[in-house]
Amino acid sequence: MQTKVSYEPDEPNQGKLTICSNQVSVRFDCLSVTLEQPFKDCKSNPDPDRGWNDRRAMLLGASLLDPLVYVQPFLRDEGSFWESMQDMDAYIRPTEKY
Repeated sequence: MQTKVSYEPDEPNQGKLTICSNQVSVRFDCLSVTLEQPFKDCKSNPDPDRGWNDRRAMLLGASLLDPLVYVQPFLRDEGSFWESMQDMDAYIRPTEKY
């Protein structure tokens, strides 16, 4: 997980609804995520050795399951649960460089 470049979090209930994951979350009152393709293979820049394929798509989707199970107990928690999370799970705020 990269931690050097980040976004400032939105205040509760203030997310930009033009962002799909925010819209889905509000409309269906559920967790929503943006799962981004972690490499540059595409039609204009094909990479036949390490490119996107069925197997990699399944593995990428499967890799999301453990994090979802991990955050599930916190989804409807109204307390300050983030204050008790392990250091490795702490939010990394952006720096002036980014």
